[in-house]
Amino acid sequence: MRESALRSTLDPSSPVAAGDFTGLAQKWQRRFAAIDKAGGERVRWWKWPEAKQLSAKEKRLITSNLWAFVFGPFYYLYLGMWRKAITLTLIAVLIDVILGMAGDALNYPVDHFLWIVSAVMFKQCANVDYYRKTVLKRREWW
Repeated sequence: MRESALRSTLDPSSPVAAGDFTGLAQKWQRRFAAIDKAGGERVRWWKWPEAKQLSAKEKRLITSNLWAFVFGPFYYLYLGMWRKAITLTLIAVLIDVILGMAGDALNYPVDHFLWIVSAVMFKQCANVDYYRKTVLKRREWW
């Protein structure tokens, strides 16, 4: 325990203390505070009891990012998350191919709305992914 505490004070790549978001833009401070209030970066944060105390605005702060919706992987590259950009782009392409094949098999044109699937995926993930990168100092592919 003491060794890990010492390592975290000496290691600049150690995670930032919860709630300590100084040096970030105001919008990211609000988003990260909402993520902390929801219980951190847990998977399926919306099922945890802390998330039930969030207002609708705080939930939107966690799951909504207009820039990620519009620019997708380019926004991830801008934020320095190139690993995630590659992974999410490959997943989006795979989903688009599967939906396209299903649309062809059912003789239903899905070409007009396939872009929305990847755009929503990037929009939903961007804030928590940036939290993991900035606060927890993680470099993840997934």
